[in-house]
Amino acid sequence: MSPRPRRKRIINMPPTTAGFVPLSGDYDAGQKVTLRFEEYEALKLSDYDMLTHLEASRRLGVSRPTFTRIYDAARKKIAKAFVENLMITVEGGDVDFETRWYRCLECGTVYREDEQQENNKTATCPVCGSDNVVKVQDAENISEYRWGFGRHHGRHGRRGGFGSGGFCICPKCGHKEPHTLGTPCSALLCPQCNIRLIRENSEHHQFIINKKREKENE
Repeated sequence: MSPRPRRKRIINMPPTTAGFVPLSGDYDAGQKVTLRFEEYEALKLSDYDMLTHLEASRRLGVSRPTFTRIYDAARKKIAKAFVENLMITVEGGDVDFETRWYRCLECGTVYREDEQQENNKTATCPVCGSDNVVKVQDAENISEYRWGFGRHHGRHGRRGGFGSGGFCICPKCGHKEPHTLGTPCSALLCPQCNIRLIRENSEHHQFIINKKREKENE
């Protein structure tokens, strides 16, 4: 008798981060802790949104005991990373999203498309035009590609932060919204393009500007 297929965990949107590295920079890039999407979501629902395990399990589409197991696994992984000074990556998992999300592996753009758009065209990045695009839930074990950067970024964001001011900007149309402290730009979608916003003048923003210039000069 074959085992019953495991139910997909339902998530509204992908995590807003690709992970974290120790501030000291004293870590082995070959060693990491991988937090799966459903584990990240369990932490968010329980410890950030302050839902009970029963309420959170319903959001995730699993039973309460299953949610508790996912949540416990996530906390143990984070504890291991903190104590052993390990990099944390957030990727993969047995999940499905309420809408279709894509990630460009060239410029790092994350965007959403509805079912009609998905069925009527080949997936290409709306920002840089690359066809090197994957569905977010299929993008497992490619941790060199970050949510905020393409494969050319390798400094893991060690620059200082931007503080509470500035703007979040759409990398395609230039739509801007004031940055709100505590809300990552990547948590916001451009109302015209359905593309995750990025911080204006950040390394990611400059990277995309350079990619566009390269394309224009081809």
